[in-house]
Amino acid sequence: MYQKKSYGGQSGAERPRIRPEKEPLDILLEIAGLLVVMAMVVITAKAYAGLPYRIPTHFNGSGQADGYGGKGMIWLLPAITIAMYTGLSLINLFPYNFNFPVNITPENAPRLYRHAMRSMRILNLLLVIMFFYLTWQTIALAGGKSDGLGFLFLPVAIFAIIIFILYMIVRMYKLK
Repeated sequence: MYQKKSYGGQSGAERPRIRPEKEPLDILLEIAGLLVVMAMVVITAKAYAGLPYRIPTHFNGSGQADGYGGKGMIWLLPAITIAMYTGLSLINLFPYNFNFPVNITPENAPRLYRHAMRSMRILNLLLVIMFFYLTWQTIALAGGKSDGLGFLFLPVAIFAIIIFILYMIVRMYKLK
């Protein structure tokens, strides 16, 4: 039977099954992400009653609203954020199943797993912040206090995520 290999040439089953302990920065990243998620739920709950019946639900590439729906749709952003934050946090519990571009050995596993897990925490925080901004701007636009996300939102968000991922991959090669 064919067993799928990762880019590093190993399957997750061939790697050491360890989970490095969290360092203070890791705990701080998780708490920061959780606080942003909670703040998103709070601002959504506070703003909900004052929202008009119809709110923006989609934005085009230049940050202008181009889709609208009922005000209950505002809860979709926090729901997606909670699901995403929870899912990425759960995935992070099993670093030996990540796809690594290098081979994992018993010697390098602790540092590479720690790096990969921290990378996931930072990526999770970045995504949560982006969704918080989307929620904030949707509420502001619905209330007439904004004219959209701004034309730089999409390119800056994509650029930030790509640069972060490339940096973390390069760093992983240095840590091997």
